[in-house]
Amino acid sequence: MNRLFVQRRQRHFMLLLKYWRLVFNDHFVIALFFLFGALAYGYSQWLPQLGPHLWWSRWLLAIWFTLLAQLGRLATLLERPDPVFLLPQVKSMQTYLRQASQYSLVLALLITATGTFVALPFALTTERLTTTEIVMIFLTFLIVKASWLRLSQARISQEGRRHQRLLRTLQWLWPLVVALVTWLGTPLIGLILAAVFEVGVMTHHLSLDWRLAINAEADRMYSVYRFFNLFTDVPAVEGKVKRRTWANGLLKQLTIAGHPWSYLYARGFIRNADVSGIVSRLTLLAMVIVFLVPVVWLNSILAVLFIYLIATQLMPLFDQYDGNVFTHLYPVSFAQRQADFQSLLVKVTTLIAGLIVLASLGYHLSWSQLGINLVIAVVEVLLLTRFYFRVRIKKLSEEN
Repeated sequence: MNRLFVQRRQRHFMLLLKYWRLVFNDHFVIALFFLFGALAYGYSQWLPQLGPHLWWSRWLLAIWFTLLAQLGRLATLLERPDPVFLLPQVKSMQTYLRQASQYSLVLALLITATGTFVALPFALTTERLTTTEIVMIFLTFLIVKASWLRLSQARISQEGRRHQRLLRTLQWLWPLVVALVTWLGTPLIGLILAAVFEVGVMTHHLSLDWRLAINAEADRMYSVYRFFNLFTDVPAVEGKVKRRTWANGLLKQLTIAGHPWSYLYARGFIRNADVSGIVSRLTLLAMVIVFLVPVVWLNSILAVLFIYLIATQLMPLFDQYDGNVFTHLYPVSFAQRQADFQSLLVKVTTLIAGLIVLASLGYHLSWSQLGINLVIAVVEVLLLTRFYFRVRIKKLSEEN
């Protein structure tokens, strides 16, 4: 069973590596570089403005560590046919689950450690913590995460089948209790509580419930695939068809009357969950970031970068209907088709740029920042729609 888990873990790594190469491309890495740089800079500028012993700081730390405990789920790597082919090895499944728990624990502890290091500067600024207390806090939440994973294992056991709601509530309630005791009380008491609970859950031996375990692993992998689906097509994620009556007005605004390809492109943009989904999510993310970043030059760079990244996501729409032979029966020239697509690019890119520029006003209402970004956005939209996209469309047409 150890060999089986090692093989599945290697296959799982290769699957993740396949999508990571597509997600973390040059453009996204550059965007992440600026994003984390902006967040780190804003974080460092915010901390000196805080005073010691704020009434809300300990509550915020308790909420942060409660949410942090929910990250990193139990990865069993079980598959649908396993109840049939592994049923004779049911006694050896404890060895397999032990390997899965250790693998999940390593990844979860890395996430918890990273989140703890992020929160420590804030905690040291608002609270007077000794080195011993910092170590106890760090160990406390590592133990809490280990207990959280044991509760996850209990949820896929036959003993826990009838107590799903209780176990799920406990996964939220127990980290919250430990966090409140740690920050509102003393870190030593929080560490003792976490250790006692961990010893208590370690003594229980649970038998695997195949149906619960496979469904839990399928849900975990689906959440992973949904993240990858934000950036590329994932066959495991199937879209759901539903009517979007709210988009009727938007469709009319994006369509040129009497131009069938304009209607196809506009409808394709709205109905294509991959394109419209990533454009809307990146636009919302860009608005939040430029709203929070107070540095003028960094705010403008981020606005330019996000407008470019979001606008380039529209390019796959150009050849979306090339595989449909019926669309080529329209008596529309290729030049007209290019013009219709460019019209969609202008409208969508202008809308995106306008929202990002409006958000750059920020919570401090910097009208100078809005004016600078407005001028830059106008120039960028003109360059993208009049020159860059024309070159890209011409290249795509030559490849086809």
